[in-house]
Amino acid sequence: MALINAVIMNEENTLITEFPKNYLDIYEELCSIGIRKALERIPLTDNEDDPIRVKLYADSDIGNHLLFLLTESSTLADANTAAFAVQNADEDIQQELEQNLLNDQYTGIAELLRDIKDMTYQAGQVKMSFFCPLDGNIEDSEYGGTTPVGNLYLKGYEWDIRELLEMEQSSPEDEMAQFFDDDEGIKEKLVSAVWTVDEYKGKLYGRIDCRFKEELTEDETEIFKDWLIGQCADGFGEHVEQQPIHTEDGDLFVSFWHPGDSYFLCTEDELDDCIENSQGMQFGGI
Repeated sequence: MALINAVIMNEENTLITEFPKNYLDIYEELCSIGIRKALERIPLTDNEDDPIRVKLYADSDIGNHLLFLLTESSTLADANTAAFAVQNADEDIQQELEQNLLNDQYTGIAELLRDIKDMTYQAGQVKMSFFCPLDGNIEDSEYGGTTPVGNLYLKGYEWDIRELLEMEQSSPEDEMAQFFDDDEGIKEKLVSAVWTVDEYKGKLYGRIDCRFKEELTEDETEIFKDWLIGQCADGFGEHVEQQPIHTEDGDLFVSFWHPGDSYFLCTEDELDDCIENSQGMQFGGI
């Protein structure tokens, strides 16, 4: 169900659409009326002299109170993000969130999004962190090709890596928990999954911080691990490893996955054993 409806005009062309909606779908709709701008660059203005004019309206009380939080300095991206965050809020916080909106307890979109995030985290009282090794490669912009770098090099760019990960997960649309669909029981328990990095015993590792409403069983933990490995290899991790971090040596690309028996993804309690086994695999092992 749409929370916000939009009438977008570009000269003689008009688009009627609704939010929330997939970012790329909105962009394609905008292109159909000759607008080729990112949503972040389209303000919510309806002045006659504006080349692009936007009118928003809602058919529900929640939608109308959400519109109160948008200003002329807000953008289409703000409207879509706010609608997405409210519509996809965890069911455990939905009633409180709607009452807060109806009682006009928020002064703007930023405060709304912060409160949704805080309430969501509070709903997930069970915390689990998973760890995996990191790989890094430097791309030579002058001669082409890539060169692998060691963990010590990655440690030198820990804050840059962390900043990249935070940026890639900064919007409610980027919350990875929404993409889990491998097990209904785990899906009911899962609140959030956030990729970051952490130093452990002198080495930098990938860390995925997760929140659940209830403890996972052993079988559920293994199912969830498999999903995380898939995300590290082909999902979020694949996206991240295509984002450059600029260094004096060239562009650094960081991966949360690599092929081979030395790779692992484990809980914090299992980390020492996994590191020992991984090192055994690297040096011949059994």
